Amino acid sequence: MGCSRRVASVVPENSEDFLSVTIRSSLIFLPVVILAFVDVANCGQAEQNASYGTRVKYRASQKIDFPDFTVEYVGERRKSLPVYPRGFIYYDFKVSKEKTEKIVSWTTGTGIIDPTDFEFDGKRYHLELRRSEKLGKLNDNELVIWQGNFRSR
Repeated sequence: MGCSRRVASVVPENSEDFLSVTIRSSLIFLPVVILAFVDVANCGQAEQNASYGTRVKYRASQKIDFPDFTVEYVGERRKSLPVYPRGFIYYDFKVSKEKTEKIVSWTTGTGIIDPTDFEFDGKRYHLELRRSEKLGKLNDNELVIWQGNFRSR
């Protein structure tokens, strides 16, 4: 009980030193916060480069640069028909280059998972979702685009 301890103060004796440490800490912390905010703000806008015949992850509003065009997933929609009121789900992609753009839609329709063939700027391509004829099963957020002639059906 008669022990005496000396406890150091956490606040410096000189208030000017304390103020300069606080200001320096703020100057270090502020750029880190700004960089983190910029990274989060650009999260959905990041572009990626892709090659034909490779698995590519996609998400809404993200641009994917292929050698001949850019692809951007714009979302899904359901379209009902009188003969099939339940409807089909379409996955829509915007294909663009400079001022030319085209919407390419992929669907399983009645359950047959086939590529969607499309033409852009005079060339032919295949868009695959869910399953690739050459690469096998695709994840829900993956696509493959092939360049070449349409398959004979």
